[in-house]
Amino acid sequence: MQQTPASTVTDALDADKPLRARRLVQLSTFTIGGMVIVAVQHGMRGDLGVGAIMLVGTALMLLCQWINRRGETDWANLTFVMSMALVISMLMWHGEGLRDSASLALPAVLIGAGLLTTQKNFLRILAAIVLMVVLLYLATAFGLRQNKIPDAMHYRVVDVIVVLAISGFAVSLMSGDLQSALTRLQVQIEQYRRSQENLTYLSQHDGLTQLPNRLLGRSRMEQAIANARRNGGQVALLFVDLDDFKSINDSLGHTAGDEFLKQVATRLQGAVRQTDVVWRQGGDEFLVGVTDVAHGEAVSTVADKILTSIATPFHVRGTELTSSCSIGIAVFPETGADFESLLRNADLSVYHAKEAGRNVWRYYDESMNTRMLETVRLVAALRQALANRDFSLHYQPVLDLTSGRVVGAEALLRWHHTERGFISPAEFIPIAEKSGLIVDIGEWVVHEGCRQMAAWQAAGLPPFVLAVNLSPVQFRRGHIETVIMTALQTSGLQPQYLELEITESTLIQDSEKFIDSLQKLKTLGLRIAIDDFGTGYSNLSYLQRFSIDKLKIDQSFVRRLMDGPQQQAIVSAIIQIAMSLQLTTTAEGIEDEPVRQRLAELGCTQGQGYLFARPMPADQFAAWLMEHAGS
Repeated sequence: MQQTPASTVTDALDADKPLRARRLVQLSTFTIGGMVIVAVQHGMRGDLGVGAIMLVGTALMLLCQWINRRGETDWANLTFVMSMALVISMLMWHGEGLRDSASLALPAVLIGAGLLTTQKNFLRILAAIVLMVVLLYLATAFGLRQNKIPDAMHYRVVDVIVVLAISGFAVSLMSGDLQSALTRLQVQIEQYRRSQENLTYLSQHDGLTQLPNRLLGRSRMEQAIANARRNGGQVALLFVDLDDFKSINDSLGHTAGDEFLKQVATRLQGAVRQTDVVWRQGGDEFLVGVTDVAHGEAVSTVADKILTSIATPFHVRGTELTSSCSIGIAVFPETGADFESLLRNADLSVYHAKEAGRNVWRYYDESMNTRMLETVRLVAALRQALANRDFSLHYQPVLDLTSGRVVGAEALLRWHHTERGFISPAEFIPIAEKSGLIVDIGEWVVHEGCRQMAAWQAAGLPPFVLAVNLSPVQFRRGHIETVIMTALQTSGLQPQYLELEITESTLIQDSEKFIDSLQKLKTLGLRIAIDDFGTGYSNLSYLQRFSIDKLKIDQSFVRRLMDGPQQQAIVSAIIQIAMSLQLTTTAEGIEDEPVRQRLAELGCTQGQGYLFARPMPADQFAAWLMEHAGS
């Protein structure tokens, strides 16, 4: 509720009540002393009237102190001011009237009334003094009182000195209080100003890095764009996204991650000019605005400096860290007419920089937007296909390269779009992984594969092992062990007939969650195979650590097997590693008999490819399997 002026004054008086009570005691005591001096002086002269007035005044001062001690400070102050006005009026009536030296105290009385009482009481006292002055004048003019002239001037000097001393003391105290109040007010104003400046700074800067935040960064960038538009200049926006920042947080903790981000902010500022602007977009994303682009190479130079700066090792809490970043670049006005379009296009181009292998920069071009729109449409179609169960599984047999017996099959995901027809897994699976849809799609693949395998066994087909591919995303974002156990329980399939194919990139995660998930899966009795072995971060230590059962030789090695001794040496090395660790090997992409024979000679145990059969729907695979078993 808003306060009125009257209530504000009342609150102020209540807040200063202890001070006003102390001042009242000081003023009344000092006044009593002055009145005693005047009473004694006039008593010695024989002027008992003044002495009597001083005694009345003294009694009134004592009354004020008594009221004050009872806690009624407001009433005591009002009584004090009115008593002073009454005593002065009596002295002026008894003395020289308006020319009496006591009149000198009237301004001090008014000052005290203004400081010690409310505005209403001040006006009442002022009116009373004015009325007293008028009455005193009229009484003197009409002879109602005798205008006394003192016989000795030295008495008047003493009176004047006493009155001035009392008035001066009162004014001194009051002015001191006013000065203290003004000082406190100035301190409060300064504190408020600093608080406002601090709040303004916090509202415009990132609390961690002290860089400008989104609002301030955008404002400065829009100003630069406006200047460039007027002057026909160029402005560049660089979207800087740190690579693998999550691994730093996970391994060293968030405190170290925060320290790392602070150092990144410092390096970014050091890589650009003072006229440029650097701000934190959020998380591990930063934006750099090059506000005055002289030529196209200037932006590339800034991007290269940023890449070099971030690539220099960091020292965080006694640990040396190496990092990199990916940069997307959009330039006004060529690839963005305003800030929003520059930000959107720079963000899109950093996505392509990461696809290009990271630690690079990429300029935006219109083809990126076309590809992004296509990706958005494909994600929407994937969601619809998942809801409608438009996916299917095809099965490619895996044969023993020596006996030719079918020992397994790989379940391969297929998608037939209602409008576009067959869409290659190489096109939609990466998009499903980036969007996270691979978690739900992968769960359907596991359930459908187990169901179909159990149905084949119930139909009397020869036993074999079914291999199902798992995405790294399923380990990071899904409860893969729960999905597998539920699929086995629902279908009734025994775990020894299910093989899980994972990539090397999945193994190198080496996180506690992944290790725990893999151990639970191995406990069930499942087989674990490494798909496309040799194309990723091949590491012999994890082959034993994770109890791997099979290595699958990537088809890129198999298809070049007959090109020369070097290609055969690579395949032979993989096979020898597997044999030394007692692992099974499966060669992918076998398309002709000489390749099969050579693989068998090198010691490869299993193979799959078009030489034996293409991936087939479930019913065709069952027919092919029965025919192959009978031949």
